[in-house]
Amino acid sequence: MAKLKKKTAPKILTPDQARKKIQSEHRTLIRSIFRRVGFTRVTGISDQEFTYDGQKSDFDDVFVYENVILFFEYTTTNDVGGHLKPKKILYDKIDSNPVDFVKFLREKFPDSADQLKTKYHDSKLIIKIIYCSRYEYDAHYQDNVPNPAYFDYHHARYFASVTDAVKKSALQELLNFLKVDLKKVGADGQISVSTSGHKYPGSLLPEAHSNFDDGYKVVSFYADPAALLKTSYVLRKDGWHDSLNLYQRMISKAKIEAIRAYLKKEKRVFINNIIVTLPSDVQPVNSDGTTINAKSLTETAPITIQLPNRPNSIGLIDGQHRVFAYYEGVEDDSEIASLRKQQNLLVTGIIYPKALSEPERQKFEARLFLEINSTQTSAKSPLKQAIGIVLEPYSTESIAARTLSGLAKSGPLSGFIQQYFYETEKLKTASIVSYGLKPLVKTSGTDSIFSIWQHPDKEKVSSQSDLTALEDYVKFCVRTINIFLVSVKKNLDKERWTTDKKTPKRVLATTYINSFLITLRLLIDDSNDLTESIVTENLKGLNDFDFSIYHSSQYARMAEKIIEKVYRA
Repeated sequence: MAKLKKKTAPKILTPDQARKKIQSEHRTLIRSIFRRVGFTRVTGISDQEFTYDGQKSDFDDVFVYENVILFFEYTTTNDVGGHLKPKKILYDKIDSNPVDFVKFLREKFPDSADQLKTKYHDSKLIIKIIYCSRYEYDAHYQDNVPNPAYFDYHHARYFASVTDAVKKSALQELLNFLKVDLKKVGADGQISVSTSGHKYPGSLLPEAHSNFDDGYKVVSFYADPAALLKTSYVLRKDGWHDSLNLYQRMISKAKIEAIRAYLKKEKRVFINNIIVTLPSDVQPVNSDGTTINAKSLTETAPITIQLPNRPNSIGLIDGQHRVFAYYEGVEDDSEIASLRKQQNLLVTGIIYPKALSEPERQKFEARLFLEINSTQTSAKSPLKQAIGIVLEPYSTESIAARTLSGLAKSGPLSGFIQQYFYETEKLKTASIVSYGLKPLVKTSGTDSIFSIWQHPDKEKVSSQSDLTALEDYVKFCVRTINIFLVSVKKNLDKERWTTDKKTPKRVLATTYINSFLITLRLLIDDSNDLTESIVTENLKGLNDFDFSIYHSSQYARMAEKIIEKVYRA
């Protein structure tokens, strides 16, 4: 009988070892992202000190792709302001003449000079400084030092996941995030000046048959995956766009690889169609090149359409995994590369009317996505809450979701609420929105924050006619809740304010947060003074309250006992 191996206890790191481990992991994470999309790391310059125009400094990494050169600054310090301040002088000097800085580096580091030479004239170089912080920091530092592209940790985790799944086909999105003008990025030594895209034969549905509003056109055609990979965008919920209007799921590497294996084995595509939205400048034309009026059609007509040769111009509503299964790798798969150029994906496209505003586009795409996905078992509460913010901003659920987003950014819950897909140990949002916040922020009743909100346009929120006033109400909800939670936190031992399940008597759990929110609602309903000092005084005995006897859905019962045994004691 084989002897069981003894489990070895995990090695306890010294503070210095732990710090170096975090630094190494952070650097490895960033490097892996840029290597996967085709960048090459320049050796011999990392962490090498230099003096440029009288300013002494260094960069942690340099990466090159075609005519794009990126200089990286990694930091794992909590003092981002202190770290950035002395860097600004150098960043300003580089910004004023980036090409001269590259020439300087070639002379300063001759062994690395060939790696900094590209197939392009120096005047065509695109030079960017990328600042990568491991920890969160106050956004005003970016205003003080605007030169770099800020590649924060949640951005890095997002792009690590996406590049791991679709490799080099994530390049367009990554460069778009870095605010690199994609029209100026070269390919194999050439910078294309052409703006025309590929033409595809297809069919146009009469407007009377589509049942969409006036001006929307529905077309179908077969497209090559290569074109869609270069031009489409996906509004992933955990992505980088600075907007609440994000809802699509993170891309699944496992699903991508399963489809890719099918493509290679069966040598044919899935027969179900891809759903996209197309910009208004895409016009269906007949054989003479004349634009066809879909309104006057009585039956489906043959057409030719030309997709724009613009990145991020086609909204990929349904089928992101089927499209990205054709991804390009740095070391590409020859079989997939061949399939990528074939016009074999059946696409249904909805062309937008001219002059349609961006909010209306977002609403249309969200509604379309929900219609496609709402019947699926995977269309859970978080998805519906996210789409609700776009489609029904005045709904109680949307106000609650926006309030929670505010609580995640400032106040006692900042840093403890799950905002990104990889944050598994933080507070889940769906339950807090549904059971804690919705009753508290509703625009009716004597027990909601709305009842104590003093605002000249208050009635316009309840009548759903003023988005600016709605924004003010959400901010008021965030402030009111934060003031109450500050009082709660002040009356608890410091170590209890954590989501760490290993910590005895922790209070940052969904059950307890929902109970605190219900407690606030009960106090509002009873017309209590919510001044912070008064609430703090009345919650003095909270640290001795036995939280452990309340579980799962006992939110209301716990809140009632807090008021009875602590607040009124």
